[in-house]
Amino acid sequence: MSVSTAMNRFYRSLETAFCGNDGTAQSCECETAKRWHSPARTIIHKRRIVRITVQTPLPLLPTQSVLDLNPYRSFFRDRELRRIVLSSIPPRLPAGMNALALTVLVQSQTGSFAAAGSASAAYMIAAAIQAPIVGRYIDQNGPQRVMVPLGLIHAFALICAIVAAIWVLPVIFIMSAAFVAGATFPPVSMTIRAMYRKSSMNDAQKQTAFAIEAVVMELAFTLGPLAVSLALLTGQAATAVFASAMLAATGAWSFARSGALTRWGEVESGVAIKRHWLGPLKHSAVRRALLLSAAFGSAIGLLEIALPAFAQSVGSKAMVGWYFAALSIPSAVTGLVYGTWKISWPLNRQIMGAAVWLAIGAALLAMMNDSAGFIAICILTGLAFGPMITALSLQLGKLTPVEYSTEAFTWSMTMFLSGMGVGFTAGGLLIEATGWHASLVASAALFVAAGLSCLAIPEVRNDGASDAR
Repeated sequence: MSVSTAMNRFYRSLETAFCGNDGTAQSCECETAKRWHSPARTIIHKRRIVRITVQTPLPLLPTQSVLDLNPYRSFFRDRELRRIVLSSIPPRLPAGMNALALTVLVQSQTGSFAAAGSASAAYMIAAAIQAPIVGRYIDQNGPQRVMVPLGLIHAFALICAIVAAIWVLPVIFIMSAAFVAGATFPPVSMTIRAMYRKSSMNDAQKQTAFAIEAVVMELAFTLGPLAVSLALLTGQAATAVFASAMLAATGAWSFARSGALTRWGEVESGVAIKRHWLGPLKHSAVRRALLLSAAFGSAIGLLEIALPAFAQSVGSKAMVGWYFAALSIPSAVTGLVYGTWKISWPLNRQIMGAAVWLAIGAALLAMMNDSAGFIAICILTGLAFGPMITALSLQLGKLTPVEYSTEAFTWSMTMFLSGMGVGFTAGGLLIEATGWHASLVASAALFVAAGLSCLAIPEVRNDGASDAR
């Protein structure tokens, strides 16, 4: 028996109970009664109106397909948008290569995970410091003058890090080169996110756009570590760092010619725009959202630094790229699915759900002792990353005034990378002291803390309401 048939029989039994079978009762069914998940019926009997409302739970399975590709088809019909997205991939691959490549490079030269973690932390902290400065400049002047120069300087700094490692110079020299590389990373992601935020897209289109952005970032974090793994097969970690340098230089030039810098739009100006010296940090809701990004970054840093340590403990260093891929590929898939779903929950509660999932995943990873089980849990854990990244971007976009769009997203990356730097450093120390398990346990605990902190974020929904100010 179908659900609708069962509900109709239920209503007829209620009519009989209230009105009898004498045929004098009249009944009318409201429009919502046709929807089995929220039925209601009004019964009129002897001038007395009896309204019966029955609330039943939503169906366990969505009525729409799991992955609706129509929003993505519509998005990519715009040739310029398609060119912008494709050209943004090469200059963002270094984001998935540099931290791991520098970690492996320094560890192979010094034999110390603590020193390797410090070099990676120097790179990420420098990127964190640079991001809001460049973001504010772009908000006030546009992105046209900074993209290509930063890409070239970034590439030169990475080559300097290679030379310092090959010449076996003290770690401080590698850290200095890594710091300069981080301080000059081209702001491709921030430019695209601000472009989406400033656009005239509706909420559903922006969700699709930010989902694509999350998937592209996951692609960078999938192909990047795999490139590092291929370099390790040749016995030269420096090869991956050099490839990253070339991708940054040529990719930034190609992205600058894609139309993205023009489509970013005009600089907001006029008497109605009053810029505060704190920028988006003036708003408490934005500050809380950024602290949440830092917490997630630290938890992810603790998790990721444990991957090469686990690979070394099981005697298979070359597997580290596959561990990262096992996290990233499921994230890309669920990110695409999430980009088409309409979820009524506030964004902070969606993020909280992802944090719980990641905490469980990190705890399970700490219990693994073989590569097969480790990869399996990585796959399950990675399912939450894509939706979490998209929801964080949507939430920040809702909470930020439009004139601070680029700076807000660069602050988000600043806090995230600073958190990852802290996580890499703390994880390296924990691994040196007690082993890789401790770093994963600390990651799980921090994911729990991040989930609880979601309760302090104002509730906003991606439902077409006007953006918060």
